[in-house]
Amino acid sequence: MIRIFIIALILITFKTEAQSSVLSVSDSLMANGNFSKAIVLLENSNIENTSYRLAKAYNAIGNYDKAILNFKNAIENSPENTLLQYEYGKLLSKVKNNVEAVIIFNNLKVTDNTNPNYYYELGVVLERLKKTKEAQDNFETTYKLDKTHQKAIYKLAKHSLKSKAFERLDTLITVGLNSYPKNAALTNLKAQSLYLLQDYTKAIVWFEKLLELGERSQFIFEKLSFAYRKDLEYKKAIENMEQALLFDPKNAENLYRLGGLYQLVKDYKNAKKYIKRSLEILDVPLGTEYRKLATVYNRLEKPQVAVKYFKKALKENPDDEFAKFYLVTTKASYYKDMQSKIELFDVYIKNNPESMFVEYAKRERLKLKQEAFLDVEEPKN
Repeated sequence: MIRIFIIALILITFKTEAQSSVLSVSDSLMANGNFSKAIVLLENSNIENTSYRLAKAYNAIGNYDKAILNFKNAIENSPENTLLQYEYGKLLSKVKNNVEAVIIFNNLKVTDNTNPNYYYELGVVLERLKKTKEAQDNFETTYKLDKTHQKAIYKLAKHSLKSKAFERLDTLITVGLNSYPKNAALTNLKAQSLYLLQDYTKAIVWFEKLLELGERSQFIFEKLSFAYRKDLEYKKAIENMEQALLFDPKNAENLYRLGGLYQLVKDYKNAKKYIKRSLEILDVPLGTEYRKLATVYNRLEKPQVAVKYFKKALKENPDDEFAKFYLVTTKASYYKDMQSKIELFDVYIKNNPESMFVEYAKRERLKLKQEAFLDVEEPKN
């Protein structure tokens, strides 16, 4: 009898050690990222209570269905284990199983109403379900429980920006950056808020901080370009718009803006280049763009080409008063015959009696007539 007992004890000890060895090896495999090998080892071991390890391994390789199945098995075996439920809830949230995730996180809140992450994760799911107020309430509770919770602060700050609650936004960003100065998301919100408030000088400082943090995007460079333009720093506005175009070289709107910036610094060659490229990309060019390009050609002392684009502008918008008047003045600038110049203004005044430029046109016509009279009266040598 004693012999049988000893043999049984040896077998149990051997089995226990074997199980312990399998679990130790599987843990080592997962720690080093060999999740698939760990799965094969665990599933072929016939060891009980491996569901949690399998759930973590399947989750790591993206097999979420099997991960969920193993989490359920693990929770059935250990219903009081809140860590299991928390990880299970986050997985449900990841796969957008929102309804069940809400149940899990609400249950966790009951077990421990001082854990900020339970409220935060619930808020994320509620936000996805378009339950904005409930989501914000949970983010607010997270913030009250943990003033350094960067993710909750960002959620609250983003909502404040959207609601244009700038004072609340500023408070949240200050608290968040005090605990983590390199938070690029909060820095971005600060830059955007100053931009919306049209405080472009300060907005530039915060957008530049984003670049220092390694954040580079078309959005950042576009906003920097606009802000520098408002601050009359046209060279920096050009530099940033060129950076924005590296993300989308065929962005017609940005090409047009860059052309306009070059026009401000009187670099008409580049102004023509970018405005023209913009118009070539646009499916339906607008009259304003054609008019601007025509103006650039005037600056380049190419009035005949300018006339071509003023006509295009009027084809797009026949009521464009600027294009109508500039077309006349441009033609008059290179017509040789004085009478032909006068007739240009005669026709314009007759056809546009209510134009804002009609009085100016009359004065120009009078000057031309006086010059023509002097030419006639001047004695010949």
